Amino acid sequence: MIGRLRGRLLEKEPSGLVVEAGGVGYSVAVPLSLFPRLEGDTVDLYIHTEVRSDAILLFGFLRREEREVFRRLIEVQGVGPQTALAVLSGMSLEELLASVQAGEARRLCGIPRVGKKTAERICLELKGKLDWLAPAGLASQPGESLPSGLDDALTALENLGYKSQHARKALRDAQEQIPEGPLEEWIKRALKILSG
Repeated sequence: MIGRLRGRLLEKEPSGLVVEAGGVGYSVAVPLSLFPRLEGDTVDLYIHTEVRSDAILLFGFLRREEREVFRRLIEVQGVGPQTALAVLSGMSLEELLASVQAGEARRLCGIPRVGKKTAERICLELKGKLDWLAPAGLASQPGESLPSGLDDALTALENLGYKSQHARKALRDAQEQIPEGPLEEWIKRALKILSG
């Protein structure tokens, strides 16, 4: 599974990006809200990989939180990757959180591909599951951000299938036990915590 992709931006279209890494051009579908934030000719994306019988699809995000919300959205019955991208294109994470917390499905209904029933399902099924997001400045929410050295460890644990919030807590606990430990030791300790 591809969890992160860093490379040269070759193409930028509404349907997505083409990113060259290691001599290969990867097609990556992204939310439209990402385009104004692209700077320069290189890009560093958090990737969600969708494996199907006829294709391997990549979905890219500039922030880890966006990828996590995308993953939560596609767990909602009737919400596929394209609908999840439409939601993230149509509103910020803060707006989505506010809508879900308040149960305001009508705010989601203005987004293409999102009808009334789908909007209600999103609000119902994600209620309480997005509370780890801060209403403003997501990365600065107390207790949620990790020291920069642990970002790679978090990505590794996520790629092993652990949920982001559980992996974050385990890594924080691991770092408390061995503050100066090398990255590999933190990952091992976190895996023990998660499996115990």
